[in-house]
Amino acid sequence: MVGSKEPTIVMNETRYDWLSDRWVIFAPNRDERPNEFGPTKKALPKEHLACPFCSGSEHETPEPTLVLPEIDFDETSMNRKADPGKRIAPAWQVRVVPNKFPAIPRFSNEHVDGVREMSSIGEAYHGEMSANGTMRNRQQYPPRQSQMLAADHLFQKHMPSGAHEVIIESPTHIDSITSLPADHIAIIFEAYRRRLNHWRAQRDLKYALIFKNYGADAGASLYHSHSQLISLDFVPCDIERTNDRMTLYHQRFGSCYICHLVAEEDERQERILYSSENFVAMCPFASRFPYSFSIIPRMHRSRYEEIGQGELHELSLAVKATLSALESAHPSAAYNFVLQTSPFQGGNEESFHWRLRVIPRLSKIAGFEWGSACFINTVTPEYAARVLRDHLE
Repeated sequence: MVGSKEPTIVMNETRYDWLSDRWVIFAPNRDERPNEFGPTKKALPKEHLACPFCSGSEHETPEPTLVLPEIDFDETSMNRKADPGKRIAPAWQVRVVPNKFPAIPRFSNEHVDGVREMSSIGEAYHGEMSANGTMRNRQQYPPRQSQMLAADHLFQKHMPSGAHEVIIESPTHIDSITSLPADHIAIIFEAYRRRLNHWRAQRDLKYALIFKNYGADAGASLYHSHSQLISLDFVPCDIERTNDRMTLYHQRFGSCYICHLVAEEDERQERILYSSENFVAMCPFASRFPYSFSIIPRMHRSRYEEIGQGELHELSLAVKATLSALESAHPSAAYNFVLQTSPFQGGNEESFHWRLRVIPRLSKIAGFEWGSACFINTVTPEYAARVLRDHLE
């Protein structure tokens, strides 16, 4: 029977939805990753010995791209090759390793050059007015960087290029970053800074997002505290839209939107839950999710990678305090956090302001939200900020 055979995606690829102006990443290999929070499994105890992220199990992960504090890579590699089963116990606190089940194939200049040699099929079929009044074609997902695999504009797809890394946040088997002292959390955010700098320096990559999934409802598959980085050869539409809106605000009002917002929130003191010399945490005025908040630098910076060493420690204090408050107010809450920094190319440094967004998973997205992209929030940000302030240590 024609059409009865189920098609199979055999490689990672990105596909373009013309109607929503959105790219979707397909990664069938991700379905094979281990899941400690599966429907037939309970959350594993902290004493679980088979965790690949614990100290002594370094041989179970790919070779690290970064270890902090820095250790002798050659000696570690020699030990692994000599005895792959040997329990190595280096004095590390944070390790960054390639994801064994990447959403994006590993980036290499050879891959990009090979794609460029292929014929590039398909052109843009519609344009959009950008903030500066010029026409651009977001869906082009530049053909110079990846081959268009289908000529028909209704079925555009590409071979993606980038990287997917895991930031292992502790050698001990803990589930929450709040279990760590602030000095250790600062090392995690130093690892973020170094890896973002690394991927920003790679030609043909456009963006990198650092994110954390805490709890099964937030998408976590392993108990051991960790975060992830995905770098891309395109700018996700939400980041591009944010960049455009911030640029438009700067053009209309002559100031950075986030800087102006922080100044106004400081005056009102209605939605601020944490404040320090260089950082402020506040619940958004029109937050989509209950108890969501953002940690924002007071000094204008478009790139997170430009953060100073002293600010790293202050940021770690803010992260520990606010996440601890969330966990105290809602002990069973899952959450995501995402570090949104400027695009590698084309970001407006005068207007883009980096931020760390925390999104608790206390409510479900239902039919109205899916059908309208308009969210119903049952908790006002003023009330959420007051509750979280009450739970600050």
